[in-house]
Amino acid sequence: MEEQLKNVLIVDDEPHIVNLIKLSLNKDKYSVIGAYSAREALMHINKTTPDIVVLDLMMPGVNGYELCKALRENPKTQNIPILILSAKSQMNDKLHAIDVGADDYMTKPFDPMELIKRIKLNLNMAQ
Repeated sequence: MEEQLKNVLIVDDEPHIVNLIKLSLNKDKYSVIGAYSAREALMHINKTTPDIVVLDLMMPGVNGYELCKALRENPKTQNIPILILSAKSQMNDKLHAIDVGADDYMTKPFDPMELIKRIKLNLNMAQ
């Protein structure tokens, strides 16, 4: 039986981060969509509900905390795993992310292999 591709939405205003994650994820297992702002992420989510969101915190306009909170408040997206991937490494940043609904938190710079493992873990926990 063929496994269905998991939809991964990467929300980061830095194109090289989005491309690095796209290149790291196995194309046979993941369909990866990049969004470079919260507004763009919401447009993608309205078209196709992702299986997981990898979200940066520091973005122009609506930041990652605000987007995470909005996703948790929407019945359509409230159960989607959200993995924060941010350069913000202070404990209060991590705690605030958890308070607004993040499921996991990784800091930049990051190891792509660890990110892949955490994506798999969060997807498995969400089933």
